[in-house]
Amino acid sequence: MKAIIGKDLRMIARERTIMSAISILIFIASFSSIITFGLLVLYKPDFIALSGVKIGVAGDCPVLKMSGADERYGTLEEGLNDFYSGKIDALIYLPKENISSVNFVTVYLPKDEISGIIASSKVKEILREYQERLRRMNSIPPSHGFDFYDENFRRVEVREGSSITFRFIYAVLIPLLLITTAIIAGGLAIDLISEEYETKTYEVILSTPLSSSEFISSKIFVSLLISSILSAVWIALIYLNVGVHNPVMLFIMSVSISMIFSSAGAISSLILKDRERSQLVFSVIAVSIVTASFSGKSMIAGVAARISAGSPFTTLEFLTYPFIGALLLLLSVFLSKKWEMME
Repeated sequence: MKAIIGKDLRMIARERTIMSAISILIFIASFSSIITFGLLVLYKPDFIALSGVKIGVAGDCPVLKMSGADERYGTLEEGLNDFYSGKIDALIYLPKENISSVNFVTVYLPKDEISGIIASSKVKEILREYQERLRRMNSIPPSHGFDFYDENFRRVEVREGSSITFRFIYAVLIPLLLITTAIIAGGLAIDLISEEYETKTYEVILSTPLSSSEFISSKIFVSLLISSILSAVWIALIYLNVGVHNPVMLFIMSVSISMIFSSAGAISSLILKDRERSQLVFSVIAVSIVTASFSGKSMIAGVAARISAGSPFTTLEFLTYPFIGALLLLLSVFLSKKWEMME
């Protein structure tokens, strides 16, 4: 088994396509903050000055409406009509202003991650100016920043060291790096297994004391070894560039997703025994998983984003993916034994 693993690792080192994909992934992680900034500027050219973002304020709140709002509305319904029709990018709602006490505002942001990040930057500036106006009106010394509290009035720490725009990394870039790593692992598993079938060495291997389950396990092990090293590298680079919460948990999550894709690739190769058809089936499966990954907060992208950003997530959400990965790995080993008996 060690000999097969060593042979496969040497083959991967000579495979230019695989090494190129790994190099590109590492490059993206190395310059994550610069790349993200460029993508945001390309997506919205007026992003740097935020001059193209329009913020509306609704309610009976004259002081708030003087604090940098682009549009002012008497009622919430009027503001929401413009918000949903796209005339404004975000809406701040304060039903009744109290200049000498606590004010609770409701902020409406677009669902789109990038637009939400850009709009929230200007909303933050408006609320900061509003806070300073209220302090001056009540003869309170100026503050040196925002204090954040949850609904139970508990202090919430929000890191101020980096631009909020780079939090786009947590919602988009990190999940994409994680999924791309898993796709590379799945493609590796297909190549390693299909090569043995195409070169007719599979029968020779099974004539040795090595069993079919050990054969499949060694192939998946190699693909997971590569993906684990790759995951560790890009997580470390992201951590050094912009910071990542829970890097160990993110690493476990990445390896778990790679296990799912590697097992799916191995199962495709076992059933079809042909590289091209296996890659085609795997591509369809991968596209479906990637599409589903961004469909909800409990899916792959949502969980990975919350783990890396330090947002709340449940133990069940985190453990679901290692469980699925282990289940698919056992299924691939079971199928290899079944195919060996049939042959």
